[in-house]
Amino acid sequence: MKLYSRPLSPYSSIVRALAYIKNVPLKVIAPPPGFPIPEAFRSISPLNRIPVLITGSGETIVESVVIAEYLEERFPEPALLPKDSKDRALVRMFARITDLDVLAPTMKLFELYFVLQRNEADIKAQFARLHHGLAAIEARMAHGPFALGDDISFADAWLTPTRFVFNNFRATIGRPDLLDAHPKFDAYEQIALQHPALSRVWGEMTDGLKIFLSELEMGAA
Repeated sequence: MKLYSRPLSPYSSIVRALAYIKNVPLKVIAPPPGFPIPEAFRSISPLNRIPVLITGSGETIVESVVIAEYLEERFPEPALLPKDSKDRALVRMFARITDLDVLAPTMKLFELYFVLQRNEADIKAQFARLHHGLAAIEARMAHGPFALGDDISFADAWLTPTRFVFNNFRATIGRPDLLDAHPKFDAYEQIALQHPALSRVWGEMTDGLKIFLSELEMGAA
């Protein structure tokens, strides 16, 4: 199988985390350079975005949540969803809240802060959404050893890249206090760094961020 991915992409990082936890035999390939991804990539990804999984039989699967479900079914060990249907729903719900109400507004805020003319109303709306999302996952998080308690799950695959993004995000917007009201989410960095697969993803994102910042500096020079 092949995964088209970039190290800094949080959505690609979710899939890599799942694959590393499960020891999936996977070849990771970078899409063509450029932002946005060049149109030529549409021949591989119809939506022209990553992550994209190419199965062993040649099928193309897009969207991180769909790829995650495929990997869970195709490689059931170790299981990253509980056996009980209620518990599975709670894990999926946590992952979706993290995705839609924490990661998505954060990525949007990055965009809003980098435009020449800031739309303060949009920024305020995205921060409101973000704070609601952070409060929701904070209320559901355990104190370890993993996001939701004793067992590693989809929640950890979503939480690791999301938590990584916040270190640079806080610095970018000048808000070092942003996570003060969310101590479990803030402390999750240490949980991720203690697990081999999650720390591998964290390290890849760190390297990707260094490259991205270096390219920004060269572009500004």
